[in-house]
Amino acid sequence: MKAKILSTVAAVLMIGVILVALPLTIPKLFGITIYNLLTPSMEPALAVGSAVYAVPCAPESLEPGEIAVYYPDEATSLVQTHRVVENDSQLQQLITKGDANAETDAAPVPYSRVVGKVVFSIPLLGALSEALHSGGGIAVCIAIFAMAFILWTLADKIKKESFK
Repeated sequence: MKAKILSTVAAVLMIGVILVALPLTIPKLFGITIYNLLTPSMEPALAVGSAVYAVPCAPESLEPGEIAVYYPDEATSLVQTHRVVENDSQLQQLITKGDANAETDAAPVPYSRVVGKVVFSIPLLGALSEALHSGGGIAVCIAIFAMAFILWTLADKIKKESFK
C-alpha cells in the first residue's frame, strides 16, 4: 500500500510538471511564439501575466479588432501587444490601442516592426513561465524531478521487500 501511494505521488508530481511544460513548448513546434503580458494595457481582454500566443502574419492582412504583436521602437527587443484600430496600407503602418487605454497609441507602427498577431492566450501562464525560467524556477523543477525519482525508488524498494 505504501509503495502504491509513493508511486502515485511521484506520478502526480511528474504529470504536474509536464502539464505546465506542454503549453509552453508544443505551440513552438507549430511556429507559434509565446510572450508574457507585462502591462495592464490590454485588460480585460488580456490580463497581466497571461501567456500570449502569436503567429507571424503579413502586416497588411491585419484587420481592425485583431491584436498585433510588434516592436514599439527599433531600440528594444521587448514587444508590445495592442489591438489594431486601423491598418493604413498606403502608409504601411498600423494605428493601435491598448484596450484599457483611453487614446490610440501616440506613434503608428510601421509594418517593418510587426511580429505577428495574437491567436489565443492563457491567463497566468505567462507569469508562471517567467517564474519557471528563473534560476529558482529551474531549481524547483529539478527538485520535483529528483523527488519523484526518490519516491519511485522507495516504492520499488518497498515492493521488493514485501515479496521477500
